[in-house]
Amino acid sequence: MEWPPRTFEMVFYWLLYTAAFGLLGIALVVLGFKIFDWLTPKLDIQHELGEKHNIAVALLLAAVILGISLIVAAAVHG
Repeated sequence: MEWPPRTFEMVFYWLLYTAAFGLLGIALVVLGFKIFDWLTPKLDIQHELGEKHNIAVALLLAAVILGISLIVAAAVHG
C-alpha cells in the first residue's frame, strides 16, 4: 500500500489495519502480564498495591508492562 492513501477505500484499510494491530498489541500485553502474574505466585499484587501501598511493586509492574510492550511492538512491527 502506498502513502498517502489516494482513495477512501485505502483510508479504510489503513484504519482497519491500525485497529487490528492495536487490539492485537493490547491483547498480547495483557497476556504477557497475566503470564508474569502466573509465574510469581508468592507476589499478591492486589494486596501489595491496594492495602500496603507498596511503591516498589508498582515500579516493578510498570517495568514489566513497559518491557512487554517494547517486545510486542517490535514483534508486531516486524
